Amino acid sequence: MTVRCDTRLDPLRGGTELHFAFYRDGRTVRGYNISDTYRVPSSQLEDLGNYTCEVGTRSGSVRKMSDEIYIQIYELFSPPEIKVPPSRVIEGDEMAVRCDTRRDPLRGGTELHFAFYRDGRTVRGYDVSDTYRVPSSQLEDSGNYTCEVRKRSGSVMKRSDGLYIQIHGEDVNLKEWL
Repeated sequence: MTVRCDTRLDPLRGGTELHFAFYRDGRTVRGYNISDTYRVPSSQLEDLGNYTCEVGTRSGSVRKMSDEIYIQIYELFSPPEIKVPPSRVIEGDEMAVRCDTRRDPLRGGTELHFAFYRDGRTVRGYDVSDTYRVPSSQLEDSGNYTCEVRKRSGSVMKRSDGLYIQIHGEDVNLKEWL
């Protein structure tokens, strides 16, 4: 994100050195500097707000504040959520753990990568698939699952809350022989 403080200097004052400061919601985000531009290399949701800039002479004898401009930051994708259909997984059945997120419709072409963790340990590293599959689940596959979604570059990353998945033993019915 780039915010520029646009001002015109009186031609008779062409040699005057100007300094610029930037504020978000009344708080300084960049103190006085000769650059008329404030840059945020990787904007986050907390960067949204009302921005103003102040321009002044080097000595500080003249200072002027800009009008306020509201800058909205949109989420690239929503915080992910772990989903496991069906809700009851039986030992030996396939288990499919999905990392569900919604992309901003205007940025739908952004490539996302997904990683999965059980009890804090990686069970599948980053991949374009939003689903982690276990072809034949075992009791030891039980645990607290989380997933992480990131933009390919890694500049935006979000982790889901944990979901405890219990693998249930197969029900065995014994027949009594007479």
